[in-house]
Parts: sequence; structure tokens; C-alpha cells
Amino acid sequence: MQKTLKIISYIIIVTIALIIVVFAFFYKSDIPTTVNEEKYFTEESRYITVDQNKLHIRITGQGPALLLIHGSFSSLHTWEVWQMNLENDFTTISVDLPGHGLTGVNPQNLYTTDYYSDLLWKLVDQLNYESISIAGNSMGGQVAYKMALMNPNKVKQLILLNSSGVRNQKRVIKTNDGFSVFDLINNPISAQLMKKVTPKFLVKMSLKQVYYDHSKFNESKLERYYDLLLNEGNREATMVRFQQKSDSRFEELSNLEIPTLIIWGEHDNWIPVENAYKFNKIIPNSTLKIYENTGHVPMEEMPLETSQLAKEFILNH
Repeated sequence: MQKTLKIISYIIIVTIALIIVVFAFFYKSDIPTTVNEEKYFTEESRYITVDQNKLHIRITGQGPALLLIHGSFSSLHTWEVWQMNLENDFTTISVDLPGHGLTGVNPQNLYTTDYYSDLLWKLVDQLNYESISIAGNSMGGQVAYKMALMNPNKVKQLILLNSSGVRNQKRVIKTNDGFSVFDLINNPISAQLMKKVTPKFLVKMSLKQVYYDHSKFNESKLERYYDLLLNEGNREATMVRFQQKSDSRFEELSNLEIPTLIIWGEHDNWIPVENAYKFNKIIPNSTLKIYENTGHVPMEEMPLETSQLAKEFILNH
């Protein structure tokens, strides 16, 4: 018995020691927003206060309004090429959701897709748009279709790119190395560590999962993802967000009559392509386009093709 207790004590001591070593070696403090602003705040950037949130947004172009909503761990930068390609035909509005990019934390500590949907309608109203088209990727797709369910008469077209939200969806396929960032986030110990211990190689591994063609992301893109993840408060907000749940309202999409374009990368490791067909089946007035040789972020891997498709869809519907 005494020997067993000694072994247990030894294991506990070694475990604590390893945690301390990992923490000391990989510890990264938050990056002040002012520092990230110098690199990622552009001429088109502006801040607007909505529901106590200091939202970082970019508005470009002229014409009918198109709202662009990013996904988890991302920022408005995911839509950069779309905004450049569409500026002659549309007024595009991209936004850093609370807990992402330069926007920072939400004062009420709210990060559900329901809250985001309500917040973005307040943004649209504050910008004085009577009606809009909406595009969203991943989590942003769920935010987009919830906005459409909230105010269907104000949404002209809806574009979902590798959207989350399918009921009981097969969420994550692990890659050959067995790594999944969601395993770390859903583990209470590693989730606490990740608030301050965020090795850059973990971000790189995640990008390799969401990109099918690894040649299409470079060091500057990796650095941007990493810097903005470490923007003050964002890691803490991410861990809180994954603990907050809201109903996906997926079944309600059967009543949605808005023209909807569904875009999906065939090789999505995070939200497999089978989910695309489920969206296409449940949304009555929907069109599906599957892109080969593309992963979870088709607007980044194939920005020219997807933005052109979005343009044609909006203009023809």
C-alpha cells in the first residue's frame, strides 16, 4: 500500500513538473491590440460601437450590401480577396466578431451564434442598410443563416461556405497525425493551459487541417492567424465560447425561402462534405457547388472562383 502511494505521488510530481516546464517554455502573453493594429488595421478599417462591443469592420466598394462573416479562430481578413474582387459590384462589410481579430472581448462575455446573429443585425441597422445579402463560413455560416431566420424579409440572398449547424453533424475528422484542436479545447486541463500556452506550431497544424493545398498558406498568413489569436482576451474568449451552447435551429431551414448558395470544399477535415448535401436537401431554394482540391476555407483557397460564383449568384437572384 505504501509503495503504491509512493508511485502515485511520484506520478503526480512528475506530471506537475511537466506542466510547469511546458508552461514555462511555451508561455505567451496576450498581444496588445495597439500592437496588432499597427500590422492589421488598414485604410478601410474602422471601429464602430454596437451593443457595447467595439467592432472592427471593413467596408469597401459600392452597390448592394453584402455582409461577410468569418468562422472560428479567424477574422475579417479571411475575406480580403473577396472584398477586392467584389468592390465594383457590391458594398462589402466584413467584421471581426467579439473574441476574434481586433474586436476583442465582449463585455457581457457572450459568444454564442445566437448572440452574434442579434449583434450583427444591430450593426446592419446602425449602418442604415434596409436589406442585405449575407455570406458566412463555418461558424459564420451558422450565424448567417440564423440572421436569415430572424429577419427573412431583409435578406436578399444567403451564401453558406462549409457552414456549421447540421444537427448531430460529424464535426471533425482527425488528420493522419491524430491531432485535433477541438480535443484540446474540450479537455478542461489543456483548455486552461491554452489560455496562456499557445505554441505557434499548433496554429500551423490547424491551418494544415483547414487548407487542402498547403502551398496556399504562407508564413505571413500563419503569423496573422497567430497574432490575432493572441490578441488580448481572444484566447480566454475562445475557451468561454466553446462552453456556451445555442441551438442550431437546423430544422427551421426547411421554411427558408431565401435564394441560398451552398459552397463547400470537398476535402474539409473539420466539417465533412456530407454536411453540404444535408443543407442542400433541407433548404428549398438552394444551389450547391462542391469545389475539388479545396478544404474548409474555400474563400481563401479559391478566392477568385468562389467570389465570382457569389457575384453571379447574387446578380441572378
